[in-house]
Amino acid sequence: MERYREQKKDLHMVFIDLEKAYDKISRNVMWWALEKHKVPTKYVTLIKDMYNKVVTSVRTTDGDTSDFPINIGLHQGSALSPYLFALVMDEVTRDIQGDIPWCMLFADDVVLVDESQAGVNRKLELWRQTLESKGFRISRSKTEYMRCDFGC
Repeated sequence: MERYREQKKDLHMVFIDLEKAYDKISRNVMWWALEKHKVPTKYVTLIKDMYNKVVTSVRTTDGDTSDFPINIGLHQGSALSPYLFALVMDEVTRDIQGDIPWCMLFADDVVLVDESQAGVNRKLELWRQTLESKGFRISRSKTEYMRCDFGC
């Protein structure tokens, strides 16, 4: 155990929180991710049908609003939405994912790890740029930094 501690250094981690992650997924990004994952055409067509001409209304104390279209985001409460979200995140970040434990994805949460603060900051900037290019936003107020000192 002492030898393990001697070899280990500080680890710097960033826990990324995405703003309204399910609500921000572009339909075009979703179709692209399904295609890249080689999902069979019959399933893609079925999913597109589920997302075609979707409308909703809002119930207020003054009554319901008129129907309005929903053209972005995943269906809330659908059993298929977590799968679609994971598939999109995997494809959007495929080229920037590092090996475990240096990069970990858990549903809409991401953990980046590096041996230096500068390194983890570089990774965070790369992830921010990549995610924003596909319509996601990192929550600055909910994203957290942590330093672990294993050199005790």
